[in-house]
Parts: sequence; C-alpha cells; structure tokens
Amino acid sequence: MDKENALRLESLVVHYKNRRVFSLGRNGTVRAVNGVSMSLERGEIMGVVGESGSGKSSLLKALCKFIPIQGGRIFIEEVDITEFSDREFFPYRRKIQMIPQDFFDIFNPKMTVKEILMEPLEIHFGEVSSQEKEARILELLKLVELDDTLIERLPSQLSGGQRQRISIARALAVNPSILICDEIVSACDLYAQKQILNLLTTLNREKNIAMLFVSHNIAVVAHLCHNIIVMHQGQFLEFGSLDMLRGSGNAYVQSLMDAVPQLKMAKK
Repeated sequence: MDKENALRLESLVVHYKNRRVFSLGRNGTVRAVNGVSMSLERGEIMGVVGESGSGKSSLLKALCKFIPIQGGRIFIEEVDITEFSDREFFPYRRKIQMIPQDFFDIFNPKMTVKEILMEPLEIHFGEVSSQEKEARILELLKLVELDDTLIERLPSQLSGGQRQRISIARALAVNPSILICDEIVSACDLYAQKQILNLLTTLNREKNIAMLFVSHNIAVVAHLCHNIIVMHQGQFLEFGSLDMLRGSGNAYVQSLMDAVPQLKMAKK
C-alpha cells in the first residue's frame, strides 16, 4: 500500500526584490526558493540543511503561507492550498504547525504557560468548554514531559529546554499532521538537544506526525531524520540518507559534511 503524502511541493518559487541592487538603479530579483519539488509522507521526518542564506527560512514561511509564493503549488494531504484565501486556508492551518527557533520571537513574555497553550485552543476550538481546554493543556504538558507545576510560570522563569518543549506543546495543541521545525535546538545546550531530539522521535513514532526539520548541523539532522535535503542558493542539491550524502560527489555537500563534527546523541 502506498504511503499518504502529508505535504507535497511542485516547482515552488519564492523571490523578493534585492534592495541593494534596486538602490543602485538596477531592478534585481533574488530567488530565495528556486523551483523546488518534494514529497513528505505521513510519519516521515525529513531534514533540510544548508548554510545561512540558502533559502531554508523562505521555504518554511512559504509552506505555512506566511509569505506569498511566485510560482509552483503547495499540497497539504493532497489538497492544493496554493491559491486559498486566509478564510479558505484556516481549516488547514491546524494541519501544519511551525515550531520556532526563538521562543521569545513568538510568545508574549507576559503570558503564562497556561495562556500560551490556551491561545491556539481558543482560536481553533472555541466551541470546546473551558474545562476540556484546561484538561487538554495538562495533557500537552505530559506529552512533552513537563510537570504541570510550570503552568503559571512566565517564559523568563523557564529554562531554554523547557521553553522549547512549550513551543512543541503549543504546536501539538491543534493535532497537526505536519510539524515544521526551524532550527529548534540551535540555542540549546548539548543535554537539552538530546532531550528535545529524543522527544521528537517519540512523538513521531507514537503520533505518526510528519516533520520537516531544518538545521545547519548535519550531525543533529542525521540523528533524527529518515532522509536529508541539502539546500543551496534556493535549490535542492542532494536528497537521501546520510550515507548517500557521504558518497556525494558535490563539493558543497562534502564541505557541509566535513565542517560539522559528529555528535553522539543519547538514546532513550
């Protein structure tokens, strides 16, 4: 039986005006994402690696419809959402959730953990009773292996690993089928990285959630992901397992492989 695609891209293009070129009187366009195609199956964890400026962030923002695209198609569970209005896309926004790199860029520092987790439930499940929502919050904290005594704490009162777990819990609140992970362990220490990656592995196994995991660190990606995309100058250079990438004849891919030390991750 063929596996079901959670996410599919066809020749996706995202470009923007190069302000530095424009200021010099030349109308320049930068293709941040240049005609890429891919399929992410339900339950698959796919890594995307590349240097800063390779197009990773633009790709993620386009997938979540945070920025417009200039070409190609985006399918969520084989539904073409490319030209959906905000109203049409609303039921699908629950299906694709992003976990940010920096907790403080997303959440109000004056909101408690309870308020942070309640917000998506209010937006997407307004008809559900307050008691059910509060029970769901406790369930989410347990799911990401946090104690419910943290529920009234502010973000500044949490460790970096705890804040990232709250980000994961918030993304899981609306039962997504796709998680977009944007450099989510880059600011964590080694111990917290191990804990977060093991948590994602468990969630993937138990919930069958598809994940697109973006990082500059191939060693981290290789620990978690089934397959890896190498992105460079808006394009996908290589796709495959870590062993396949090690055998690549592409000089850029080899430079990434050589530049990142191997990281031994703790297993549960």
